[in-house]
Amino acid sequence: MITWPATLLVLLLAAGQAFAVDWQVSRFAGRDYVSIDKIAEFYNLPRKAVPTEKNLSLARARRSLLVTLGRREVEINGVKYLLSFPVIAQEGGYWISRLDLGKTIEPAFRPELVPGVKTFTTVILDPGHGGHDKGAASPYELEKNFALDVSRRVRDELQKAGLRVMMTRNSDAFVELQDRTAMANAKQSSIFVSIHFNASPNRDANGLEIFCITPRGSPSTEYDELLVRDMIQEHGNESELQSFILAGAIYHSLHGSSLTMCDRGLKRARFAVLRATKMPAVLIEGGFLSHPADARLVASKDWRNKYAAAIATGILEYKKLADLKKAPRLAADYRNSRPGESTPVAALPSPTPATGGVVLRDLPEAAEN
Repeated sequence: MITWPATLLVLLLAAGQAFAVDWQVSRFAGRDYVSIDKIAEFYNLPRKAVPTEKNLSLARARRSLLVTLGRREVEINGVKYLLSFPVIAQEGGYWISRLDLGKTIEPAFRPELVPGVKTFTTVILDPGHGGHDKGAASPYELEKNFALDVSRRVRDELQKAGLRVMMTRNSDAFVELQDRTAMANAKQSSIFVSIHFNASPNRDANGLEIFCITPRGSPSTEYDELLVRDMIQEHGNESELQSFILAGAIYHSLHGSSLTMCDRGLKRARFAVLRATKMPAVLIEGGFLSHPADARLVASKDWRNKYAAAIATGILEYKKLADLKKAPRLAADYRNSRPGESTPVAALPSPTPATGGVVLRDLPEAAEN
């Protein structure tokens, strides 16, 4: 018997829409899939498109979908997302897993129809690392200090907009992960945003990425196969779709801004702060401190100002969705609204590499907000 994706069924019923499409869910290798042709039909995208070198691109008006056979990476509305399972070829066409239709395609295309997006009054900012936990390091500064600096800049932007902000740390202090999530869970009417920077032994790795909780029954982006832990219902899965939409709102804002960093995608993970938080929660990795160009950008105060402003804007777009049921802006909307081009990367001021000291000398702050 063919059944509807449970998540998609709820979304369509909430929208009060009729089931006008026979999805023809088929089972391949023990997993349910829906054809790209049917997805195109339902979302009013061009149908019967012909793949080019395993890439299939569908676009109409502001909605677009680009998939690659055998890959989990897709581009939705101009921004990269990571599916739970690769796109497959069967019966003369491309197919996407039923889980990905309900957990990625639908909420990315129509976030305004996702139920349970509740208004909130408090944003909990979580600067990664702190104290003896230094995080990654660049020639200019430690991750823990960059994370705190950016979190304070985001806080200032949100407070200007009238939101209440709480920070899990407001100084160079070590805070246990369970204490961060306990602090967050004690706050009603809130969302959680953890701010980090990346590093890799691969010196070529670069760019921005954002994470939300992995759906139950799906492998995290880091893995290709299901693990036993992937079948566990975590606290974070209670706000799974809402976290995904929050991540999308922030990520489109980041890539619609003038930050000029590579798009590594909206990903899924079971990080401690995403597993244990009971409200919408995301974790942002703001560039690779191990990559020379990324590290230089992050060390620029001008870049960090833009980065913090873009994070705050994405949060406010999510609040607009929660309050008014208005879909957050897409990356293209931001780009089209900019009067001019961004400052060229080469023109940004060059910070001085650290020599054992601290570039961000104004980090200590007495009061917790």
